[in-house]
Amino acid sequence: MTSPAIAVLGERIVDLVPGDDPAAYRAVAGGSPANVALGVQRLGAAAVLLGRSADDGLAELLDRAITDNGLSTAGILRRSGASLLAVCTRNADGSVHYAFYYESAPDLRWNAADLGEALAAARSAGARAWHTGSLVSWLGTGVGDLLAAWQAAAGQGDLTLSYDPNARPGTIPREEMRERVEAFVAAADVVKVSDEDLNYLYPDRTPEEMCARWMEAGPGLVVLTRGPNGVAAWRHGHDVIEVSGRPVTVADTVGAGDTISAALLVGLGDAGVLGGDLSTLTDDQVREILERAVVAAAITCSREGAQPPTRAEVDAEL
Repeated sequence: MTSPAIAVLGERIVDLVPGDDPAAYRAVAGGSPANVALGVQRLGAAAVLLGRSADDGLAELLDRAITDNGLSTAGILRRSGASLLAVCTRNADGSVHYAFYYESAPDLRWNAADLGEALAAARSAGARAWHTGSLVSWLGTGVGDLLAAWQAAAGQGDLTLSYDPNARPGTIPREEMRERVEAFVAAADVVKVSDEDLNYLYPDRTPEEMCARWMEAGPGLVVLTRGPNGVAAWRHGHDVIEVSGRPVTVADTVGAGDTISAALLVGLGDAGVLGGDLSTLTDDQVREILERAVVAAAITCSREGAQPPTRAEVDAEL
């Protein structure tokens, strides 16, 4: 089965990853939305990556990472500025801390005209879903225009809107981030969020409580990721569906959440509901989508860096 095309809009980042020598870093192409697009492509659907490219020497590295993986750069608008950088620190549990350098990065400076051009290109390519989130939805000068375009797309109703806040502490004040995230959630159809995101955004609430609240705010499907403890899904009029995690030797967790987002979108496409009514899904269909997403994320965790599996690899593991 092949899903409809899925548009993914957001930042591409050059991750500076430490090596064995503390003074030596290597440049690796990353960025949550770019990772989602790669996951969508590898899991068997057509990904339309929408972005704003810098014009510095690192832009070629980011482009090559796309084309080497079979993704097109046709949806990348060429603008001026410096590529977005993230200096990475790896923690003992395999998680990664990021410090961002973004002052002139075009990735976070969307405007209404560029959003119109990008989304028109996505629709022309047959996209039935639009995923966004991470830095582009709460950091930089383009948040207001992006939110307006997101809400307008929700009003049109021809795209399934998928959102992942991917909160990053230490970038902007928590209250400001929370307000922006909630605005995107309210207009979304699908939300994928981690327990770490929710623990940061709502330190006085449980992640489960907030998923139930977010579901009541508008989305038809809210999926909570719990690291090694699997995932849970909330839907209107249905019991919570939980799927356990898969045991895996973790190389690192980079890209695991993005793989979940990609697998959810591809699974919804396989079920024939992208651009349509999510409420027609049965509990068994949702459980199967979640199980495939958990397997895909486990495979990603077994590899260094954001390297999501192919559809065939997920099938083999199942």
